[in-house]
Amino acid sequence: MSLLDTHLVDVGLAEDALYRRAMNPVLYKIRHKIRPYIDYELPILEYIQSFHRNWLDQYFMYSANVGSHTFYVLMLPLPAWCGSLNLLRDLVQVLGLGIFLTGVVKDMLNLPRPTSPPLKRLTMSHYTSKEYGYPSSHSANATSVSMVILIHTLSSELSLFWKSTVILITIGYWITLLLGRLYCGMHGLVDVLSGTLVGILTVFVRMLTKPFWDSKVLQHSTYWPLFIVGLYYSLIYFHPTPVEQCPCFEDTVAFIAVLMGLDLVGWTLASPTTSTDYSSHPAKLSVPKSLSALVLRFLIGVPAVVLWKTLAKPLATSLVAKLRPMDSNQQCFAFLRRTDTRIIVKFVVYGGIPFAAIFAKYIFEWLNI
Repeated sequence: MSLLDTHLVDVGLAEDALYRRAMNPVLYKIRHKIRPYIDYELPILEYIQSFHRNWLDQYFMYSANVGSHTFYVLMLPLPAWCGSLNLLRDLVQVLGLGIFLTGVVKDMLNLPRPTSPPLKRLTMSHYTSKEYGYPSSHSANATSVSMVILIHTLSSELSLFWKSTVILITIGYWITLLLGRLYCGMHGLVDVLSGTLVGILTVFVRMLTKPFWDSKVLQHSTYWPLFIVGLYYSLIYFHPTPVEQCPCFEDTVAFIAVLMGLDLVGWTLASPTTSTDYSSHPAKLSVPKSLSALVLRFLIGVPAVVLWKTLAKPLATSLVAKLRPMDSNQQCFAFLRRTDTRIIVKFVVYGGIPFAAIFAKYIFEWLNI
């Protein structure tokens, strides 16, 4: 869908005095330094959009969905269902950290997307278009996912043909998503570059901390779950509040909760002999016997995740509401108190997704697929 005249409703485009008054002085100075580059690059983005073709519009608009929040939530369990908990953990960790970091920077600096006009914005997600632009979450996610897949592929025992195939597909995926953000007018060069750097950073952080963190998750310490819940909730509690209504924080809550759930389910099912590459983890599935078995796992596993989300939200809302009333009628998640009922409910619901995805293993084994 094409969005025109978005400058009338876009966040980040208010009078400069608003940001000067509402922001921390240091953060305002950083914003003030970066803001001109977003306008300077508009002629370059207009030139990119001059190659407009209907088929390119459709290609980049639809391909953006493979970098969306919903796509990752539904597709991330796939590595586990293919028998690789190790890959699953790496992907979830870098995505969760990437969403968190880009969300924090967006809400701290309050920088706008490239303006329309002169650009024509192409998107299937009005939700995403309401966010601040710097840095690009899509670029961070595409970069980190691509790097993790390449690392695992290069260290795998796949044949040269299959390694080459996976590498080419991964590079194509990365280029498509980054170029698509520019072509669709959703981000500028500054946004994409900064998002790419965040993606690279998340992979380095994951690979450096992986041995220590995963070994702690696999220890059967009674206090570790409390530490995990406290740590991840603190990331939400201390998340900065934006100047305007921006939905980034909602994605942050969801992905941080998934990170928490993944660590908790890893701790719950771990045994004293579990190795840090998860090759001996009790939740590890065998590699599917055939393509049809993999398809069946997917067709059963995805509805299991969707069913959990569908049932858990009203149930959690009902239970939490009995313990404490809803704090306010505020619709913007970013402006809610960090102990608001809706934040706690979202934290619980998304924290349960890894449990639904991993425990699907027992359904697969019962069906012998």
